[in-house]
Formats: sequence, structure tokens, C-alpha cells
Amino acid sequence: MSKKLQIDYVRVKKVQFGDKTVLQNGILTVNKEELIDTVKSEMFGTLDIKIAVPGESCRILAIHDIMQPRCKADAPETSYPGIWGKLAPMGVGRTVALKGVVVSDIYYAKCNIKYYMDMGGPCAKYTHFSKHYHVILDATPAEGVSDASYAEALKYASLTINVYLAKLGIGLTPDETETFELGPVGPGPDGKPLPKVAYLVTHMASHDTWNFLVYGQSALNFLPIILQPTEILDGAMVWRYWEPNYYLQNETYIKELLRRHGKDLEFVGIVFANNVMKIDGKDAMGMMAATLCKETLKADCVLVNKSGMGHCQLDSALAFNWCQKMGMPCVMNLSAVSNDVPGDMLVISDPKIDAVINSGRNYDLQHPKVDRVIGKDAGVPSLMGYNVEGPFTHTTNFAYQGIWSQLGDCYVTTDSDLPDVPDTM
Repeated sequence: MSKKLQIDYVRVKKVQFGDKTVLQNGILTVNKEELIDTVKSEMFGTLDIKIAVPGESCRILAIHDIMQPRCKADAPETSYPGIWGKLAPMGVGRTVALKGVVVSDIYYAKCNIKYYMDMGGPCAKYTHFSKHYHVILDATPAEGVSDASYAEALKYASLTINVYLAKLGIGLTPDETETFELGPVGPGPDGKPLPKVAYLVTHMASHDTWNFLVYGQSALNFLPIILQPTEILDGAMVWRYWEPNYYLQNETYIKELLRRHGKDLEFVGIVFANNVMKIDGKDAMGMMAATLCKETLKADCVLVNKSGMGHCQLDSALAFNWCQKMGMPCVMNLSAVSNDVPGDMLVISDPKIDAVINSGRNYDLQHPKVDRVIGKDAGVPSLMGYNVEGPFTHTTNFAYQGIWSQLGDCYVTTDSDLPDVPDTM
């Protein structure tokens, strides 16, 4: 567990269209026609690139994914290996990331959960993504193209834009740098060994749509596996569909454990399990994942997390109990387990699960009328019957993008170093 990853961040203060694609003095200028030509596909019926600006009176609908532009500095063609780029081990070397801008895509195929967000106005403060400039891929499926083929083409085009923009930062002086490495550690200040902490995460991989890819391989039917923490931060894993991949690129618990490694704990590694739909399978996955933490990583205690809703909440609970049975005390992160009434969204009720972090909640928001709607015809199921231009009142639920992440990021603290969007609408 000794891979060393350096992430160099170049801050973007403004994004605009222009004659030449260039990043200079914090201003990202994009040649729209050139970018469209780069990502065009016979899978798309229509294709456009749009820009949304922090504070703008703009509502973005049917957001499928949001990612931070990133690429490997020495070999950009290996970024997101097996998924977009050439196969290569991730989590080592130098990666360049643009901060303050994201690549978003609009999804027009049928899906029971689609996300939306406001860039300005009173609701913008409930999503940290309103602090970012959005370069938006707005592409509809061509006639006769299957949903699966369209989704694959959309993801490939989105990652193409992602690397295309990130490459502009390779030769620039970074505004900040993060370095992550798991090396050997000594005893703590009291002379005793530091506690060995493992991170056990269940991710949604129940069927083709709700799935994740590791080096391009579908997680369906995966058994629990051990991955290097830096691999996750560096594009080895991509959600097929569930949450914005921004949260994997900036995984809050992984970063915190890496930063504290050698100080007050020894981070021994990550065990990934995938969500299965039958109770006996869930229990087996939990037992195998806990065994890897205990016997392979030699963990003293375990931080349990998940990305997925009710099913994954149950998976995590079973894994929690198996870890405890094996002598490893646990704490578990659960997003949105409570709103106004404590525990009103809690799927599990088990007195043995006695250390739970509640990392997000829902709100009833008054959405004002906006001047611009992106993705108006893409269809957001939770907004059916509403005039999406506003005004309307709606409960955020998980559909309001950026209010909280299943992995524990919350709009209050995520990207706190970026300026807040003023409510000027």
C-alpha cells in the first residue's frame, strides 16, 4: 500500500466561449465548434455544448453526471483506464485537475431518478455545484439507438471533454497540490501502535444501469475486493450511474483517512463490496468483506460507508455486524437517515448498530422562476406536473443535485474553499 499520488489543482475563475480553446490567467476559453466536433457520434440525434455560470438565473435538469476535469500529466491517454483511456495502473504519479469548473451531461433516456439544480437564487446555496462553472454536454439519442448504447456514448463523450479540458492545465503552475501516500508508520505519541483502520464501502451494483466499473469491468457479480485508496481518487473506478463521479474523485472519507495516516491512525486500506438484491447474498458479501478487513488488512476497527439507498443501507448494516462479531468496532456513515423526525428515513433498526453518522437531510425549497432552463425536455420524474421554469415548491430528496452525497459529502462543507453564490435573483 505504498503508491504515491500527486494531484495538482489549477483554479478556473471564469469559463467562456471563444475562437481558441485555452486556459490562461484562470480564464478557460472554449471553442464550442471544435469541442462539438471532438465528441460527435452517430449515437446522438442532436448535440450541443452549453455553459452555466455560478449565480446565473438558470436551472439544469436531468443531470446524469458531474465530473472534475482530470488527466494523467505524463500520459493523458491513460486517464480513466479501461473505461475511456488505455489500460494502466492508477493511483500513482501526477494528475492534473481543474478546480472551479465541472463537466456535466444531460440524460434524455428513461430513468426513474434524474437530478436537477439551480445555479442562482435562494436554492443555489443547497448545492455546492452552483459554485462551479458547468461545461454541459447536451446530447439527445439518435432515432433507434438503445438506451444502453446512448448512455455509453454519452459517458465516453463526457470523459473526452473531461480530459480535453484537463490537458490545458498540464504545463501550468498549480495553485495547490495534494500528495497522498500510504507508507509504514511508527508508534503514536504515547509509544503505542496506532489503531489500524480499514474502510469498507458498499456501492450500488444491482443491475446494468445502477452499476460501477473498475478499470472498465462491470461490478455485477464482483466479490468483495481490496483497492488502493489512491486508485479511487485517480479514475480507476467510475459510477455507471448513481451519483456524480465528482464524489469519487474527491472522496471525503478516503482523503481524511489518508491525511491522518501516521498521525493518529494507520489507514490499512479499502474493501469494496457491491450491492446484491437477495438477503442471503447480502449477508455473504458482508461476511467476506469483514473477513478481508480482519484477516488480510489486519484492521483493529472499521469505518463503514455506502453509496446507494435502502438496499445498500441494509448491506452496510450486515457488514457492520460481521465486523463487530470479528472484534472490530465500527462506525457507519448514512446520508439522509433523518429529516425533521429522527430516523424517519432509516431503513434499518438494529440496537447493535450504535455508532451512526447522519451526513445529510432533505429540505422543502421554494424554487423561483428562472430565466433559463437547460435540459427542459429531458424529463425529471420527480418534477412531473410542475412548471420546471418555476415558481414551485419541492422537497429536495436525492433528486436535488449536490445537496448531499451518499458517501458523506454535504453541501455545507464540500468545496468550502470556493466562493459562495450570492442570492441576487
